[in-house]
Amino acid sequence: MQVFYDLGIANKLYWSCYVLGFIAIFVFNGFYAKHYSIKPAKAVLFTVVSYVLIYAWTYVLAWVANGFTWGHHNAIRVYVWFPLVLLLTSKLFKLDSKTAREYMTPSTCIVYGIARMGCNFTGCCYGIPASWGIESVVAGHRVFPVQACEAITSLVIAFIIMHLAKKRGYKPDGTLYPLMMILYGGTRFVWEFCADNTKIFLGMSELALWALLTFLIGLAWYYTVIEVNMRKTSAKRA
Repeated sequence: MQVFYDLGIANKLYWSCYVLGFIAIFVFNGFYAKHYSIKPAKAVLFTVVSYVLIYAWTYVLAWVANGFTWGHHNAIRVYVWFPLVLLLTSKLFKLDSKTAREYMTPSTCIVYGIARMGCNFTGCCYGIPASWGIESVVAGHRVFPVQACEAITSLVIAFIIMHLAKKRGYKPDGTLYPLMMILYGGTRFVWEFCADNTKIFLGMSELALWALLTFLIGLAWYYTVIEVNMRKTSAKRA
């Protein structure tokens, strides 16, 4: 927004949201760990290492997507990869992989929800033209507030995941991460059509394709886990 640029604080506010997002999940995971019988110190260190690895991979994927030049990165590209990172770090920290993955699931949406708010100040990754929308210095006109919509949606998904985890007594059943992929991938796919970006296939952007891939993998994974859990339950009753 122009006012933040005029005050010279647009970039500072952007990076403040970014940093705040990561601080928030380190603090959140430190407290949330008790529900999964993980010591706070171990939980925070596990979170730091896991996010350092996935954040580095985010830049690698962005480097490839940008034609092997360093440039803009986006979290949507790594949701399908994070379970592999967590598989590695859970072994490193001697945690049950299913427990570690479900414990980390809310934080994936919390960090994005808070960090994404920063884009509203700089006007980057702006939405399609909308006379009623917010002002974007980068676009030079008013745009659909896609950044705020993505941020709020991500935080809502985090609360849904936490509610479901609490409802089942924080007993991991393997469904929370794939459910998050379904919810986040599906909504992000829709929001991408409201973003003013380059379309590459059937009106979809590269990030929309990543969102669709996230949704589809999450859907297949979710129902596979449901089927496996049902078979296990049936076997126990037999």
